Amino acid sequence: MLLPAADTKMASRLLPKSTRVRNGGLFARMTLATRLAIAMTFLVAIAVIAVGWLNYRSLEQALLPRVLDRIEAHTRLMASELESHAAGARRDVASYRFIPGFAGLIRARISGGADLADGVPASVWRERIGMHFSAELEAKPAYAMIRLIGVDDNQREIVRVDRSGPNGAVRVVPDAELQGRGDRYYFKETIGLSPGEIYVSPVKLDHSDGGDPRTAMLRIGTPIFAPDGKPFGILILNVDMSRVFAHILSTIRPGAQLYVVNSQGDYLVHPDPTREFGGELGRPTNWQADFPALAPALGSTQSCNKIVPDEAGRPGGMAFAPVLLAGKQWIAVIETLPNAVFMAPALAMRNTTLQVGLIAMLCAAVLAVIVARSLTRPIKQLIVAVEGIGRNDPVPIPLDVGGETGVLARAFARMIGEANAKTAELEREVREHRFTEAARDLYAARERLYSAAVQSSNDAIVTQSLDGTITGWNPAAERLFGYSAEEAVSKSIDLIVPSERATEVREILGRVARGERIENYETVRLRKDGSSVQVSLSISPIRAPSGEIIGASRIARDLTESRRTEQALRQQIEERRRIFEAFSVFPKLMREHW
Repeated sequence: MLLPAADTKMASRLLPKSTRVRNGGLFARMTLATRLAIAMTFLVAIAVIAVGWLNYRSLEQALLPRVLDRIEAHTRLMASELESHAAGARRDVASYRFIPGFAGLIRARISGGADLADGVPASVWRERIGMHFSAELEAKPAYAMIRLIGVDDNQREIVRVDRSGPNGAVRVVPDAELQGRGDRYYFKETIGLSPGEIYVSPVKLDHSDGGDPRTAMLRIGTPIFAPDGKPFGILILNVDMSRVFAHILSTIRPGAQLYVVNSQGDYLVHPDPTREFGGELGRPTNWQADFPALAPALGSTQSCNKIVPDEAGRPGGMAFAPVLLAGKQWIAVIETLPNAVFMAPALAMRNTTLQVGLIAMLCAAVLAVIVARSLTRPIKQLIVAVEGIGRNDPVPIPLDVGGETGVLARAFARMIGEANAKTAELEREVREHRFTEAARDLYAARERLYSAAVQSSNDAIVTQSLDGTITGWNPAAERLFGYSAEEAVSKSIDLIVPSERATEVREILGRVARGERIENYETVRLRKDGSSVQVSLSISPIRAPSGEIIGASRIARDLTESRRTEQALRQQIEERRRIFEAFSVFPKLMREHW
């Protein structure tokens, strides 16, 4: 098949860019086989990456709720452990007040040496109380110290039992080592309580009671009163919180972070020990600023969990569990789990997927090269023929080639023929388009002329839809009814219809909807100021291009002036009639009189 020169020029424009651009980019200079190989490899790469990413996201969505539930359960368990660690201390302090030795010791100290009831000296009572306190400390490892501090003798300790013996053994402190404690905050807070009340201190470091300055202590106390109701002293129990803090830290999973905070904003437990008890050590901290999502939960007793994004925007888990130590001091356990920790299995799976994908990409590249070469070999024959067309040479297209190349050649030949036919069709459409534009301009000019006529008309012209909504309102309508176009358009026609004539409007719209025209219909309408105006209406249906009636056009003419003229004319006629009658009677009266 030979193509004319004009067709070869058009065919050259329809050729792929790679056959026309010889000095283009690298991809443009690649052979079709290379492109197919790259495309297949790239497709496999996209599929592998998409599958890996979707698997990772799906696992993240599935794992995060379970992780949140697990760390919340763990924080609640740790909070319960903190609570139980100090739960019995409050009851014990309340019960210690009724130790028999207290009453004997009080009587002996008041009498100046010995109990007047049975003659037992104060030293014996102190020894008995010390033995009782020693048994308590031996039985309850959480208790670090029990003391009875009197109000006399500079608020000096009367009995103190602690764990300052060899290797932390329990011992009753000798009298010579007892100290005054009147300046301590816990003494001042406790001595002012009423009988039976319990004081619970914040968890603080043990700076001043002979213990390790890094030991966290919870002090629980109650006042002791003499028989006459005067304060005798206080009973203070020190609960060692460091042990339970160390225990809960040992329970967290690798990668998680656990914190214990109090209501004053301090950290009692922190992964960085230098940030613990910052308020006491001159390094104020504020855990609410570090965990703004949990700041509103200060003082709350409800546990919760939250999803908190890390610095990279990846979701992480956070759980919060508050508790009241000894029923009074509020503390809370916070546990966080970074995204990288709970997503470690998903990361491993993603890496495995990528490794498998890399192998699949290599296999796909080899397969793509083999398949692409087998597909493009017959096409090269057609390319030689097509390139001849690009040089404006009458080159025959190999229509008799079999397989895909033959199909492509015949399709190319049909394309050239269709291109010629479409060119002729396009030229015809251009001519029709020019004619259509001329007709549209003529229609627009007619519309502008019609619009100018409506705007300059002395009669009020109002258009409305069949439901009575005003859609057009010319200046004459503004002058007649007093409403501007902005006030009237989109309002109901009832705006200018007296209430007693509402039925009349519905009847008129019904007639118009049936295609009737109404001429010179006299009626009454309302102006904006509420006054009535007599008008003559001419109403015509408005039709869509399809012939469907879509609205009504009203021309309203003011009859007020014409009615005044008619009234004046009738009055003149009546007056002349009366004058005529009077003159016609006058001759008769004259005859009768004379």
